[in-house]
Formats: sequence, C-alpha cells, structure tokens
Amino acid sequence: MSVHKQCKIIGLPRSSYYFKPKGVSLFNQRLMKAIDRKFLDCPFYGVERMTVHLRKDLGYSVGQKRVRRLYKMMNLKTIYPKKNLSMANKADYK
Repeated sequence: MSVHKQCKIIGLPRSSYYFKPKGVSLFNQRLMKAIDRKFLDCPFYGVERMTVHLRKDLGYSVGQKRVRRLYKMMNLKTIYPKKNLSMANKADYK
C-alpha cells in the first residue's frame, strides 16, 4: 500500500509523515548548560536576572524571550515568596 493511501486511512497529512524535527542548536545547548550552572547556585534568579547574567558576565547576546523559552524547556521554576505565605492556618484555631 502506498504512503499516500496509508496516510489517508489514518487521517495524517503526508507532510507530517515526512517531517523530521530539528534538534536543539549548539548555541542553545551552551546557553542551557550556562543557565543550569547558575541556576544551581541561585535558584531565585528569574528570566530577567538570568538574561542580565548571560549578557554581562558571560558575554552571550541573548534576549528575554529566548531565556524564557529555555526556562520552560528545562522546566525551571524560580523560588520566590508565594501569595499569603504569612497567613495563619485556620485549622490551628479550633
């Protein structure tokens, strides 16, 4: 059976069948390694602060959009005080 018929049966466009995703670029790999090293030391660094670190300290020419996308790709979450952190637990006053 031809590829055209097989794709038609399962409802998959032929372009999706032949699509091969690109891997992560070498520059992004270097950035992720640098971000990971700094994030282990300073887990409170957000996207903006990490962008400044990469630009000024390491000399990379990056923008916040790229750093934000890499944060999401690496599943990094910044540590910061959450909402209502100092509120008392109502269960303690029974």
